[in-house]
Amino acid sequence: KMKKIMFLAIIFLCISYLFAENKLGIGLGWPYVSLKYNFSEDISCELKFAVGEGINIFAGRFYWNFYRKNALIGVTGVEAGYIDFDTLNIKGYGGECSLFIGGEYFITRRLSFVLDFSPTFIILKSDDFEIEDIEWVVNFAFYYYFLRK
Repeated sequence: KMKKIMFLAIIFLCISYLFAENKLGIGLGWPYVSLKYNFSEDISCELKFAVGEGINIFAGRFYWNFYRKNALIGVTGVEAGYIDFDTLNIKGYGGECSLFIGGEYFITRRLSFVLDFSPTFIILKSDDFEIEDIEWVVNFAFYYYFLRK
């Protein structure tokens, strides 16, 4: 699992040098790694990959930056993802989607941290069961932006 994360991190680093205007950043959260691209000051998208004890989540996020003051950006958006799991002798798949709200605070010009909250709708299926539930999720991550102006 760690090899997968390192492989993705190296690919993210290589891709980042292709973007001269630096709108690209890499995020490290618990337990995920992500690649975020800022299309404008107001709109961003992100690809996330999370792993943990037999669970893998591949997700995409759309951000709308609705507030700016100095180093703080207020964000909201939507996330959707695919889940596969093989844990506790149960194997299956599912999905998740959420609406989130939070903020991004820039510690330096290139380094920030993000905190957001979301009610997340989760569906999990296996041969033996199907579960649908809403869970509250808190995301916390550090982001490094390459060549940030």
